[in-house]
Amino acid sequence: MTGAAIYGLIYPSVFPAISAIANSGNTVLSTLWDVNVWLLIGLFVSMALLLVYLIDRVGLQRRDKIAKP
Repeated sequence: MTGAAIYGLIYPSVFPAISAIANSGNTVLSTLWDVNVWLLIGLFVSMALLLVYLIDRVGLQRRDKIAKP
């Protein structure tokens, strides 16, 4: 009930800002940030590889799915 009251009070002040962002039309990150598309592709690939490396390094993978040497 408290969450609904907070939502009802905040909605009129937050909705116009969110609506302005949503009504900007079809945009892509490279256009918004004014960078080359391949730079963004390289950035996201490197972030994915870093994530895989960190998961392997920290040991968060499932132990039952790892082959025993």
